[in-house]
Amino acid sequence: MNAQKKAYLYAALVVLIWSTIASAFKISLRHVDFPQLLFYSAGFSLITLFIILILQKKLSLLRACHRRDYLTSAILGFLNPFLYYIVLLKAYTLLPAQQAVALNYTWAIQLVILSIPILKQKIGLKSMVAIIISYVGVLIISTQGNIATFRITNFEGTLLALGSAFIWALFWIYNIKDKRDAVVKLFLNFLFGFAYICVYVMITQKVEIPMLFGLVGAAYIGVFEM
Repeated sequence: MNAQKKAYLYAALVVLIWSTIASAFKISLRHVDFPQLLFYSAGFSLITLFIILILQKKLSLLRACHRRDYLTSAILGFLNPFLYYIVLLKAYTLLPAQQAVALNYTWAIQLVILSIPILKQKIGLKSMVAIIISYVGVLIISTQGNIATFRITNFEGTLLALGSAFIWALFWIYNIKDKRDAVVKLFLNFLFGFAYICVYVMITQKVEIPMLFGLVGAAYIGVFEM
C-alpha cells in the first residue's frame, strides 16, 4: 500500500472514530458523572501515549526536554485536556448529543477568527461571508429552528459548547506553533492536564470507581477520542 492510500485509510478511520464521539460521551455520562469520566479518560489517554512513546523509542526525546518545554506543556495541558473537556463534557450533560457536537465543531470557524489576531492571517470577503453563514447555522441549532422567537433552548449548554470550541481553537493554534515531536508534546500536555484534573476532582468530589459501562466508556474515549 502506497503512502497516498495509507493517508486515505487513516483519514477514513479518523472520521469513523470521531463520528462516534457524541454517542460515546452521552452513553458514558449515563453511568458516570463528567468529572469522573474526564479523570478516567485522561488517565487512559496518558497510559496509551506513554506506551506509544515506548514503542516508538522516543523516551530519549522526553528526557531531552528543557524547562521551557515543560512550561509550554503546563499551559497547553491546562487548555487541553483539562479546561476543554471540563467545559465540553458539562455541555454534553445539558444538551442533546447532536446539538452539543454541532456547536462544538464550530471550532473550525473560531480557528479562522483567532488566526487573524494571533497568526496575523488575512481573510477575504468570501471567508467573512462564510463565517456569517456558519454562525447563522449556529443560531438555527441553538434555537432548534425557532429563529423568529430567538429563544435558545438551553443557554448555559449552548454557551459551554461554543466555549469549548473557542478553547479548542486556541489550543490548536498554539499547539501548531509548538515544533516539538507530536507524541512527546502530547504526552507532556496530558501529563500536566491529568495533574490539573486530579486536583479538580479532589477539590470538587472524591475519586470513585465507576460501574463497568462507565469504565469501558472512559477507556474508549481515552484511547480513541481524546
